[in-house]
Amino acid sequence: MTSKERVRTAFQHKQPDKVPMDFGGMGCSTTHVTNVKKLREYYGLEKRPVKVFDIFGMTGAMDEDLKRAIGTDVEQITPFMASFGNRTDRGWKEWEYMGVDLLIPAETQILDDGSGGYFIYPQGDTSVPPSGHMPANGFYFDNVERQKPLPDDEDEMNFMDNCEEYEEASDDFLNYLKKVAADYKSGELDNNRAVVFDPGGAALGDAAFVPGMGLKDPKGIRSVTEWMTAPLMYPDYVHDVYEYQSDMVVKNFKKYHEILGDIVDIAYICGTDFGNQKSLMCSLDTFDEFYKPYYQKMNNCMHDMGWYTLKHSCGSIWRVIPNLIESGFDSLNPVQCSAEGMDPNFLKDSFGDNIVFWGGVVDTQKVLPFGTPEEVRKQVLERCEIFSKNGGWVCTSIHIIQCNVPLQNIVAMIDAIHEYNGDK
Repeated sequence: MTSKERVRTAFQHKQPDKVPMDFGGMGCSTTHVTNVKKLREYYGLEKRPVKVFDIFGMTGAMDEDLKRAIGTDVEQITPFMASFGNRTDRGWKEWEYMGVDLLIPAETQILDDGSGGYFIYPQGDTSVPPSGHMPANGFYFDNVERQKPLPDDEDEMNFMDNCEEYEEASDDFLNYLKKVAADYKSGELDNNRAVVFDPGGAALGDAAFVPGMGLKDPKGIRSVTEWMTAPLMYPDYVHDVYEYQSDMVVKNFKKYHEILGDIVDIAYICGTDFGNQKSLMCSLDTFDEFYKPYYQKMNNCMHDMGWYTLKHSCGSIWRVIPNLIESGFDSLNPVQCSAEGMDPNFLKDSFGDNIVFWGGVVDTQKVLPFGTPEEVRKQVLERCEIFSKNGGWVCTSIHIIQCNVPLQNIVAMIDAIHEYNGDK
């Protein structure tokens, strides 16, 4: 099987020839830039700067030689718009961070904060307040919330204030996708891997995007705390935002499909987290009222076009998985088995026939950063046995591999997956 066939077989809940592996193929299976540098050195690859389009999380993109060395079955289309509103089609420039030579979008503006950290500015405009901040010795950027006082009366609020970033796809973006499609069709890009497409715009209330990191002057509800309580405080407002946003997703994705067609296998829909370490962060009734109908609309659109869909949510979310399945999602990431109620055997036995689990192969909170290589290997092999039954699994770590994780443990994870697959 090709990698694309392997992943698509898993999505059909059939047994592929091998467990499909994702390393760097979507936003939540990447790794910190320092780890990308170490992996390139470990595999004896050419020394070169690490390209970064997610400066928010300081995760590094994997070049083709590293993809091949690791053996990943999944890759993502490089986003047109990087974090903090910086476009990736306008060239790249060098920036050094933690001893790693990086390439970041050319229009990015990062300035010292005067205390050993950094400020980053929306769309590279230093005439407006910064929208991100990395403290001294930090590993990634945090959003800077810039919410203005809200009216006392909900009737005086304009829901379009929270829709500024959800616009109709620009001609520049569509032309960018046409070039991507041409590169796949010509063989310039490897067309044997499964392709994940995440153009943005589909995340309903994702805490990472609520503050409007790419906007110069965000309006509306831009505090994460305020947005978490908005369904109770401003229910009509939230419905109006999600109705508009999901309608725009359908409109835009139809245009994307006309260009990308069967190049894309999986559409990343939404990264809104519904769980914390111990429980859900909203009731099932709240989910069904404020999220389910809009998810169904977007998922139905993707399925009509022949694309599978991927939903991300961290935490203890086992109670909401049936609702996510009813919402039409084909796969769920990151499968945080360390959270309460997220036992791997329980998840696979209870929901494995109806949703693809994307992740879960090793605990990135304790085992991967603090265990031994043998402990990593043991857990990876155990998880492969559990999740690989009857397909329905894309194998990757539980969320992004953070800075300071021992290189030998990352390699132990990769090698154990290949060991299970009989590659080594």
